[in-house]
Amino acid sequence: MGDTKGGPFDIPELLARAMLAAQNPHGKPNSDVLRPWVSRLDVTRMPQHLWIIDFPPGMDEREAVLYEQPFEYIRRHVQPKRADNKRAVYRDRWWIHAEPQPEMRIALAKRDRFIAVPRVAEHLLFVWLPPETLPDSALTVFARDDDWFSGVLHSRFHQVWALRLGRQLREKKSGFRYTLTTCFETFPFPWPPGTPLGKLTCAQDDQRTAIAQAARALDVGRADWLGDRSDPMRTLTALYNARPGWLQQAHAALDEAVATAYGWPADLPDDEIVTRLLALNRERAPTP
Repeated sequence: MGDTKGGPFDIPELLARAMLAAQNPHGKPNSDVLRPWVSRLDVTRMPQHLWIIDFPPGMDEREAVLYEQPFEYIRRHVQPKRADNKRAVYRDRWWIHAEPQPEMRIALAKRDRFIAVPRVAEHLLFVWLPPETLPDSALTVFARDDDWFSGVLHSRFHQVWALRLGRQLREKKSGFRYTLTTCFETFPFPWPPGTPLGKLTCAQDDQRTAIAQAARALDVGRADWLGDRSDPMRTLTALYNARPGWLQQAHAALDEAVATAYGWPADLPDDEIVTRLLALNRERAPTP
């Protein structure tokens, strides 16, 4: 799960740009503590172009105060809201986000990009985000930068499994809840994701390549359709509501590549997909 800020740390881009240009008494740049902020709405609708003041989890107040403008901003806007918090760590370390997810930060820092998916959405949408962005708690993220991994997540096989194991919200239009424990951790990939390249057969390596190529084609098509994302009518939600022919074709090509990796037909009924994935889980389960 992404970062939980626990207060109004987010700021408009214009203010962030002004802070980035400001000088500090210790000579360090405010880019150390300012990052683009991405929430569920940035994925499903239009970009909000918000930034966030983000002091690293281990930074103490004596160091934080030297980043003058960001610190003064949250002293005015965040500290009063955290002053009466019942949790001492939130109250006493008010300049730090409530749940900054340090392990997530370490994992994402090793990647050139990472995958994010809204925890609640009308459609199951996986997107690439650049490493400088901070994902909000409304997103689940994967510290992976490989196209084949993204491709399997985008496939019908994972979608059917996730929709069956996820929690449908009361109103179908509001979508369903994607949870790691039920939707992802239980999902059997065509081969375990941690399998090193040297352990794959030539056929499996070719299958990974085919999935990666289909995933890249889907990503490029969606990006071209979205354009500069300034048109409020062109959002990922709108695209998947309409499902134009080219999008269906791109997903069909991806599903075909993933089906080949499993050794299954691409046009299996949903119930048969669930049955086969469950059988694959049982087959891989360690013997007691």
